[in-house]
Amino acid sequence: PSAPWSAVGLLLLIVVACVTGNGVGYANGGNTQDHGAEDTLRAASAHQQGAATLGAAVEELAADSAEAVRALRRLLEEHGRASAGDLLEHAREIEHGQKSGSGKRPAVAAELYAAIAAANQTGVVSVDDSGAAAVALGHLHLHGEGVPLDAARARDLFERAATMGQPDAQFALGVLYSTGFTVPVDIPLSSSYFYFAAEGGSVGAQLALGYRHLLGINAPKSCSKALLYYSPVAENVVAGAQRLGGGGKVIEKTRLTADTSFGLGAKRGGADDDVIQYYEHSARKGSVDAQLTLAQLNLHGARGMPADLTRAFDFFSKAAAAGDPAAYSHLGHMYAQGLGVEQDNATAIEFFKKGAATGHAPSQNGLGFMYMHGYGVPVSHATALQLFQKAAERGNAEAQFNLAAMYIGGMGVKKAFDKALHYFTLSAHQGHSLALYNLGQMHRNGLGTPPSCDVAVQFLKAVAERGPWGSAFMEAHDGLAKGKAEPPLHLYAGLAAGGYEVAQHNVAFLLDEHYISSPHRPVVGLSGESLALRAFSFFRLAAGQGNVGAELRLGDYYYYGQGVSMDLEAAAHHYRIAADARNAQASFNLAYMYTHGLGLASDVHLAKRHYDMALDMSAEAYLPVQLALLELRLVSWWQARTGRADSPTFELRRLLAAAWAEARAALLGAETARVPEGGGLAAVWRELDLHLEWDTILLCVLTTALGFVVALRIRQQARRVVAGRHPPVS
Repeated sequence: PSAPWSAVGLLLLIVVACVTGNGVGYANGGNTQDHGAEDTLRAASAHQQGAATLGAAVEELAADSAEAVRALRRLLEEHGRASAGDLLEHAREIEHGQKSGSGKRPAVAAELYAAIAAANQTGVVSVDDSGAAAVALGHLHLHGEGVPLDAARARDLFERAATMGQPDAQFALGVLYSTGFTVPVDIPLSSSYFYFAAEGGSVGAQLALGYRHLLGINAPKSCSKALLYYSPVAENVVAGAQRLGGGGKVIEKTRLTADTSFGLGAKRGGADDDVIQYYEHSARKGSVDAQLTLAQLNLHGARGMPADLTRAFDFFSKAAAAGDPAAYSHLGHMYAQGLGVEQDNATAIEFFKKGAATGHAPSQNGLGFMYMHGYGVPVSHATALQLFQKAAERGNAEAQFNLAAMYIGGMGVKKAFDKALHYFTLSAHQGHSLALYNLGQMHRNGLGTPPSCDVAVQFLKAVAERGPWGSAFMEAHDGLAKGKAEPPLHLYAGLAAGGYEVAQHNVAFLLDEHYISSPHRPVVGLSGESLALRAFSFFRLAAGQGNVGAELRLGDYYYYGQGVSMDLEAAAHHYRIAADARNAQASFNLAYMYTHGLGLASDVHLAKRHYDMALDMSAEAYLPVQLALLELRLVSWWQARTGRADSPTFELRRLLAAAWAEARAALLGAETARVPEGGGLAAVWRELDLHLEWDTILLCVLTTALGFVVALRIRQQARRVVAGRHPPVS
């Protein structure tokens, strides 16, 4: 159904919610007939007052509408636009810096959006344009671009636009209510918004519902329904790839880690700028590699650089002048597609032939493509097949895809679905989007392989996640680089709702970092344990898609009881999953739990095995493992000596805690030992009590002991060396 039908359905949901949410008032209203004439007169008086108030409101609305129309007409004249629709498109160009010679001007765009949205129901602006302007203004408020950061104002604008049938507004509300960012979590309401948005054509909502039905998250698990939602999005991606002919902006999906993250609110330096300046300096000195790198960056728009086909052509031309075959191939491609230059098949063929003569696989593929379709040369499927085979043998993904296309279409060869499947698979393994899509369709329809919905939907999901909407990854990353806190979280959250595992990880990582560093400072309306719970939920989503690091953090959250109840068995379960995927930290944690019988039966042999595995997985684990093995020997000796199956560490903890209490009582007196409220020395002791980690103290003790043993051995070895050099005189 169309967008207006979505609006009607959404309004019906709101009406139902209001009626069911006010059932008590409705029941009381039904009994007014028993209150007599006095209540009837009171009701009539209230009705008259209400009518007067409504009349005043109508007059005020009319005055506001007239002012809104005057403001809109002023802006139309000021910007030289004939209609509100033209002004809306102009505002979008200003917001994104698409006007030549000008950068992004979100503040100016916000003024235009506000004027268009305010003129709703005046006859001057269509419902669609007013709703679209409200959505755009809502996103500016949500991200603090050109207007104050105001999530509540953004939500109000989204709700207003949603009632007008705007799918993007419905999707935005679905994300807010599913994540609990600035609003309470409401899964049924978020699902309703997603369904209406998907029906209206929202790509984000279609991805969200495809993902939910695929894994059974807040929706019935159904491969066929997941396929239904992923298919139109994947088709959209394929159409765009065919239109751009392999060009277009590269989507960089940066996974945040302790090494790459800037943290919420932390700025970074211009690392990309430094790298680009280095390449430009090297290119001026004649470095072909630098010229090719800069050409690629300008061709696709990567590392923060906008796409610039003219500069890309210049750098490729310089590299080609030095005889580089890769530059020949790219220039042939640009001439064949008319990218940055006037389309010219003859020149394209000339460059492809130069590269192919050197055995360059991409050039062979380009030349084969020209023969396959008869661009600038007579059609020759035999020549094309020969060139594709040579390039495919060298591992060229495009050539492998083209060979598959020839076999599935019977061009110059006999149709063979099995061979087509083989070459599509080879190409898909290198990330070729069209190959992934065709593999999905072949598995879906049983061409060359038994039909399989489960396999098909995974391929189509991979294709659907390659669309231009993924550029929100780079917007979020840039926001972090500028020191912003909440806008990147909202951007990542929208992608996470659509099933992007990297986005789910990034949201969890940022919330987790904030919980560790500033748990009581709110971010996106969350703080304390509610912040930990949200981080936990996103780690769980990422883990559900195979993220090993997320499994490790889930184990940590259960182990320490952060955001969830402490559950050592659940912690061991997640650690084991991560350890089986060769995560050294998880293997170390499992060994520690086996050592001390935490959530698992104490078993020194299994503990030793997992410590050895951790050491095998990571060289950085050497020192922690050696210290832990020293502790393990102590536990083994204790169990053999006492016949008990527990760990002496807990007894040591008890003794250390008792000693700590005695020391505190001796210094502060028995009364202060109860840690009363107040400042001074008592406050210092109270703060120490809150932050003491007995495991850390024990580790320090063991480290000191190990250092003593190592120093003693070094001293003994030195004595032996001296004794060997100066043997005793007989």
